[in-house]
Amino acid sequence: MRGEAIRAGLRAALSGVHGVVDIRGEGMMIGVELDRPCGELVGVARDAGVLINVTADKVVRLVPPLVYGAAEVDAAGRGRVRHRQKPIWQQAA
Repeated sequence: MRGEAIRAGLRAALSGVHGVVDIRGEGMMIGVELDRPCGELVGVARDAGVLINVTADKVVRLVPPLVYGAAEVDAAGRGRVRHRQKPIWQQAA
């Protein structure tokens, strides 16, 4: 339920964003597929205090803690992971 709420929020927040191909997942594991390789985002996210990994060269994997409450789910679902005023997934540009 929490994972689907985050994915639904990300879908709404990222609808029409250039470079975002798909948002998918199972449970609390979430994948944001981009249209280009994005391995460098791991370092960008780490510097912003966020742990992610990249799979299949262009899928950002997010695995939020299972203890996320409603406020954290809401913030994550609206894509509030930002670095230099741009969403982290746009840093690969």
